[in-house]
Amino acid sequence: MRASMTILRVEIPSAKIVPIGGVNVSGYAGHEFHLFVQMKVTPRTRGPFSGEGIDCPELEWNERIEWFAYDQATDSWHFAGADEGNMYQRKPTSNTYASWHTMRYSIAKDVKNNPPPGLQALKTETEAKHWIARHGHSWKINIRDTPAMGPAGGSGGGAGASLVIGNTRRRVVYFDLGFTGCPLRAKAVQILETMDGVLTIHKFINTSVPKTLVDDPAHLKRWRSQVDNPGYYKFW
Repeated sequence: MRASMTILRVEIPSAKIVPIGGVNVSGYAGHEFHLFVQMKVTPRTRGPFSGEGIDCPELEWNERIEWFAYDQATDSWHFAGADEGNMYQRKPTSNTYASWHTMRYSIAKDVKNNPPPGLQALKTETEAKHWIARHGHSWKINIRDTPAMGPAGGSGGGAGASLVIGNTRRRVVYFDLGFTGCPLRAKAVQILETMDGVLTIHKFINTSVPKTLVDDPAHLKRWRSQVDNPGYYKFW
C-alpha cells in the first residue's frame, strides 16, 4: 500500500491576519492572512514495492469575487458581476501556493516541525518526500495570501481583473479553503470599498458569512464607520 496523507487541521489564525494599507495610506489596501494546515503521512506498508509516491489530497482554494458599482444618480450600489472558481486549480504555480505546491515536504524538515534527524539532514524536496513515504511524519505548513485592491482606477489588485474600473467600487471575496476529500474548511470574507479614490471599507471577517448579511446596507454602513480599525476580524 502506498503512503497516504491525511489533513488534520485547517484554519485561518486571527493572530496571523495583518491589514495592508489603510485610510490616508498610499498604495493598495487589503489584508495578509495565512491558511494554517496540519497534515500527517501514514507510511507505505509494502516496502519498495509500494513506490516512493504519497497519495495526497489536492488544495481547494475556492473564491467567489463579487464586484459592485455605484450609481451617483440614485445614490445606490448595484451588483456588477462575479468571478468564481478554484484559484489553485487555475494557477497552481502561483507564488501564493508555493509552500504547498513546491515545498510541502521540504517544510517538514523545518526545526519548528520537530523533524527526526534522518529527515532534517536531507537537502531536496524529492528526498524529503521519499523519506516521509517510507517512515511517515506529521507537520504543519502555512499558505500566505495578500488579497488587496487599489483605491483608484486600475484593473487588477489581488483577486484577478476588476469588473468595475474607476475610483469608486466595492469588491467582496468569499474564501472557502480546504482539500479534496476532507470535510475541514476555513472560510472568510473580505470587503474592500472605495469612494472617489478614498478607502471607505477595509474589512476582513474570519468566518463564513451569508451573502444576504454581507450585502445588507446596515452592515455596510457599520463597516464604513470601522474603516480606521481594519484589525477587527469579527462580523459585528
